[in-house]
Amino acid sequence: MRKLTARIDKYDYKLDLENQELIVKVLNGREVKVKLIAPKERYIKYMNWDNYELIMKYDGSRFWICIEFRRKVEQYNARSVLAIDVNFDNVTILIKNSRRVIKAKKFSFPLRKALCHRIWIERIQKRYPKQWKYIKGIREAIRKHGRKIRNIVYDSCHKIAEEMTNTALKYGSLIVVENLKNLRVNGKRNTRFNKKLSLWAYRKLLFYIEYGCLEKGIPSLSKM
Repeated sequence: MRKLTARIDKYDYKLDLENQELIVKVLNGREVKVKLIAPKERYIKYMNWDNYELIMKYDGSRFWICIEFRRKVEQYNARSVLAIDVNFDNVTILIKNSRRVIKAKKFSFPLRKALCHRIWIERIQKRYPKQWKYIKGIREAIRKHGRKIRNIVYDSCHKIAEEMTNTALKYGSLIVVENLKNLRVNGKRNTRFNKKLSLWAYRKLLFYIEYGCLEKGIPSLSKM
């Protein structure tokens, strides 16, 4: 079936947060109600923003909905610098102005926990070198560990980036991050994978930081 994508003007839909529903106006004054599965807090966060438009996509089996919000943010003149150092199992920030260090903090980064799930995947594939691609139960076990790896990395990056950008906003800081080539790997097992996982987490963390900067009006990131 052909995929369909539609853009809906902000005046043709509304959010019913009490019932967790999206109400869309269609032809002849009729309305279609779509149940929202994202957490209620996510919608509340953007309720004071300007609704821009809604994008609805049908892929042949499911409907996907993206609601776009906009708001104006005022850039501020940075009074200090927030430097970020990313290591395999921790992220450290240092805030400094022209005269002194204002704040230093270290965040735990549970990549070793994610690495344990990767080791389980490798063990399963080693135990069933030929069958794992074809047996549904084995494939599902591998996918389960893969989902846990993504959840660990994504959740950690999101929480750390949120606290970093809030701290930068509080102190009026410009955020500076280290270049990828300087990333250090301290894992003792499977150094090649440690490096790969570290770089993956770094890029995801950088994405969330950039998103937080845009959301809060913080000056653009720079790399050292």
